[in-house]
Amino acid sequence: MKKICPLEKPKKIKGAKEYTKILWRHFSSFIRQRDAGICFTCGKKCSGKGYHAGHFIPVGANGGHTLRFDERNVHGQCYNCNINLGGNGAEYHRLMVERYGQKVVDDLFKMKNHPTKWGSTMFAEKIKYYFIKSKYFSKKYV
Repeated sequence: MKKICPLEKPKKIKGAKEYTKILWRHFSSFIRQRDAGICFTCGKKCSGKGYHAGHFIPVGANGGHTLRFDERNVHGQCYNCNINLGGNGAEYHRLMVERYGQKVVDDLFKMKNHPTKWGSTMFAEKIKYYFIKSKYFSKKYV
């Protein structure tokens, strides 16, 4: 049975919480595929439930939807770095500056102080975008 984009199903989506859950499924799949099973902070090779999409600036830091789903703010992380080490923040920060530069890191922190909320149209666009992007990466790299 061919898997289809959830927006193509006749199911009614109720509220931001459900949209966030659906988007996270596709977004995190894309992130883990993009980073090819390598932990951003320690470099360990991981797979399955031991491989997460970890946030540089945590979701609970009030960054709203934009920061939660910003590709620069989320990278593949092993279970140990993401959960046991609480994101391995010092190393994450050092590697973020190395990869993106201090300006991008500063911009992400500014976004944290100006949270945004999305409506159903924005969620629908992002879900479709990451559904397609994750399928492209799964065919290209797996």
